[in-house]
Amino acid sequence: MLPDICTYTIGDVHGRADLLKAMLTAIDVDAEQNDWTPRIIFLGDIIDHGPNSRSAMDLVCRTLKNTPDSRLILGNHDNFLLEFMTGETMDAARFGRWLDRVGGYETFLSYGLEGFRSLDDIAAYFREEYADHLEVLQNADRMIVDRKFAFVHAGIDPDLPLDQQSERDLMWIRDKFLDFDGPLPHLFVHGHTPSPDYVPVVKSNRIGIDTWAFRSNILTSLAVSPSQTELSFIVVDGSTGEELAIRKIPVPSSG
Repeated sequence: MLPDICTYTIGDVHGRADLLKAMLTAIDVDAEQNDWTPRIIFLGDIIDHGPNSRSAMDLVCRTLKNTPDSRLILGNHDNFLLEFMTGETMDAARFGRWLDRVGGYETFLSYGLEGFRSLDDIAAYFREEYADHLEVLQNADRMIVDRKFAFVHAGIDPDLPLDQQSERDLMWIRDKFLDFDGPLPHLFVHGHTPSPDYVPVVKSNRIGIDTWAFRSNILTSLAVSPSQTELSFIVVDGSTGEELAIRKIPVPSSG
């Protein structure tokens, strides 16, 4: 008999390894209580902004190794690191923009990459010391489709079929996807665009679960039951300054 597999999607982590560690524990508890086998889909942007990108990537690597069928979807921030460490389309100017404008400096420090004389030396050190991180980034998905649902980092161009989506749109698109109110071929679960009030966005055609973890101290997961008929949020909240609060709440109607 096949196991009941529950899909737990995790929104943008952005270097908050503390919240991610608590979320993974909460997912294990929830799956055990429901007698489910967990499958975890990271929606990308594991790194940048927050203080512990390296530790967050360690947790992702460990989860992908130990939890069957779990996957990482490549986020635009993750792609900066991948481009740099593989030498693809990353020159000194682009490297500087990553460090200064989009939170890359915190990632740089978390990996202990300061003090090197050249970009090539840094990339070579990373490839040697963090080969498992590089492999996970290189093997990351851009989109995962599972029956009723599709999982992606940023979204899709609603005017194009799924097999014609560009990698850039899958990692970067905002308004054209977010403002689209019509039907889509699947219910899309995504991150990338943070909710202004730190609460997931639920629409008839999409659910956004980027709750600004590095700024709000709130990390969100969407749990999709094995039958795909029951949805709930698991929220790890450290915003009170006390112990992390973990809540499971049903997904409200999209109206």
